[in-house]
Amino acid sequence: MNQEPRPIHVLYVQPNSEIGGSDIALARTIEAMQGTGQKSSVVLPSDGPLVARLRDAGADVYFLPMQQLRTIPSMLYQAKYLAKFLPTVFRMARLMRRLQPDLVHSNSLYCLYGAFGAKLARTRHLWHVREMAPSVPVLTWCYAAMVRRLSKTVLAMSDACVDALFRHPPDNVEVMPDALDADAFLKPRKPGRLRQELGIPPDTRIVGFAARLDPWKGVHVFLDACQKVAETNANVVFVIAGGAPEGLEQYEAELKQQTKNLGLEEKVLFLGWKYRLSDMVDVMDGFDMFCHTSIQAEPFGLVLLEAMSVGTPVIAARAGGPLTIIEDGISGVLTEPGNGEDLAGAITRLLNNPDLAERIGKAGQARQRDRFSVPQFVERLASIYKKTLAR
Repeated sequence: MNQEPRPIHVLYVQPNSEIGGSDIALARTIEAMQGTGQKSSVVLPSDGPLVARLRDAGADVYFLPMQQLRTIPSMLYQAKYLAKFLPTVFRMARLMRRLQPDLVHSNSLYCLYGAFGAKLARTRHLWHVREMAPSVPVLTWCYAAMVRRLSKTVLAMSDACVDALFRHPPDNVEVMPDALDADAFLKPRKPGRLRQELGIPPDTRIVGFAARLDPWKGVHVFLDACQKVAETNANVVFVIAGGAPEGLEQYEAELKQQTKNLGLEEKVLFLGWKYRLSDMVDVMDGFDMFCHTSIQAEPFGLVLLEAMSVGTPVIAARAGGPLTIIEDGISGVLTEPGNGEDLAGAITRLLNNPDLAERIGKAGQARQRDRFSVPQFVERLASIYKKTLAR
């Protein structure tokens, strides 16, 4: 009598306990894979806002202190990271030996603990490249060598991630975009909530931005565009949803000073972390258009899928992941990275042409459901896991 194959056990290693793109993608991945019978475990550095959601999706959650590798210009921070690195790797390997997963899935290019821990524990390892590799040639070479040597499979969010990391990609690279379960994302939607809570009149248009306030996200470019748009559009406000992560508080202060210098105090609303993950559907639904303004190539752009899923037209920087997501002029508008004038022109065109904005919003919504749906994602990831275990 043939026995049913047992479900595989995947241990996900996430180097932070925040609410960023990789954190949200991890929660959605585990929710999507729950229906396959897969056993999921997650290692986080500490308790955090997504722990309850992970457990609700059936994951076992373990805490192991991990200092995140960040590109912060602080010698003290980097020295602390190096001093704690090997002890953390040894603790990670001990945990892996105890849990005995079939596969370790490191959920970030900058998650070295999962890769080295899996090596010591002699466990198959998949490295998920969710970020663009460092632009410093020596660092890129080091990362490429580590990823190549320590992974049975290299999983990248986009071709842009692969091109940034490898001069000659190895044979075990798989490219798979993230997906969004639109029905689940839209379920808690309360139409009109954002406008009502912020006290914005019905005849005033809302141009929105939502992300961590990190310099590479280009919020300062968004503000430059806001100033140009406000010169010719009286009934418009600009909403920035998101706050600065630890270590980047000075950048947030600089953005608020820039807002004053541009005379936009009455036009720009900084919401900070007022709206959390479960509220993002109402934020995206409340925007009349959504702006993505990264000055460096975005590895993918999950936030674009969120806006598209509610029919909000999107404007994004023409680099990296958005090139995969958006058909320029059809399902969104692409602008030159770092060019506030180009961004202002795109915003103004959509403000002055509501029919065009509506067509782009509807086309974006259709594209999200057709090209970035959960069933396709589950089938592809299950196949990649199977292939990884067979290597």
